[in-house]
Order: sequence, then C-alpha cells, then structure tokens
Amino acid sequence: MTERNFVIIGHRAHTAADWKLDDLCGGAGRLDVLVRCVTASLWKSHGIRKETNVWLILNGPPNAPITVHFSGEKIRYLNPDERSTAALIRNGLIKYKNQNDALETSPGITMERIGLEDVLMKLPNPVLLSETGKDNIGNSATFILGDDKDPTESEMKVLDNLPKINLGNESLLSSACITLIHHRLDGN
Repeated sequence: MTERNFVIIGHRAHTAADWKLDDLCGGAGRLDVLVRCVTASLWKSHGIRKETNVWLILNGPPNAPITVHFSGEKIRYLNPDERSTAALIRNGLIKYKNQNDALETSPGITMERIGLEDVLMKLPNPVLLSETGKDNIGNSATFILGDDKDPTESEMKVLDNLPKINLGNESLLSSACITLIHHRLDGN
C-alpha cells in the first residue's frame, strides 16, 4: 500500500469521452479541478511522487461511477499540464467503454466501476478535509477531497464517521489542500 492516497470526488465529471479537451470546465463536468489535483498529488520538482496514489471518482453522466486510479509507482506518460492529464483520462474512457472489470488503460492508470465506499474500503486511515474539521492529520494516509460541490447526502453517510481535518480558517482549492498536506507530511 502506498504512503499517501488522495481521493477526489468529481460530482459532475463525465464518465464518457463525450467532451473536448478545450472544455474541461463545462463539457467535461469540472474535470479541470480533478486534473489539477492529479498534478498537485503526483508531481514534484523533476519527478513523480512514487509513494502517492490518486483516486478520481467520476460521478457524472452517463454511467457513474467510474473511478480512475493513478499509481505514482507505475505511472508513465504523465505530464504536469491539465490538458495532457485530461487526455489520459479521455483516452482511458474510450478504452474502458462498456467494460465492467478493472482495466489498466495506460501504464499506471486503471479504471473501475466502483464508487466512494468501495474505494475507501481499499485504503488505510481515511480522513475527510472539511472547513469544520477539528482532528489532526496524525497517521492519516488517505485524504478525501471534492470538486466545487459539497458531498451529497449519500456520500455523507459514507463519510460521516471519518475524522475531519482542516488546513486553516479559509476554504481552499482542493489542489492547494493537496500541496499543503504534502508540505506538512514531507517535513516529518
């Protein structure tokens, strides 16, 4: 199991490759937020964080959920820009169409028809980032964030019993939260 896991919920992120790379904000259902989180999670100066995994939960139309798993240890062909990361997801969705089992769509990128609850069952010590969180990072290894929407009622049923942490008094972009978490944990 990897040292750090980031789970990002994409409430409107499309589960089909029915969008253009020029329209990640609208046509892809705010996929821009998710690909920024991939970059913040996996990239460091001159390389990839091999001890980190990213799990994007695509909950948008037409066939939610699909989870895209980026393995820092196995990833290839990842560049630090939004467009090329989105292209890896888009090409993966094309390959994954009509699949039910997990499929590695590119080296280090696997797609699977599972949602939040199933993803969290695979991962150690999850915590939810929340503006109202009071708990410390402690020995947390899995950090759950979202896009620009709050968790749904059904998601909160899964998340309610988890420790909740915050990173300060201000509401921050998910990608900025990931950078701060790395900063805090790298210092230890």
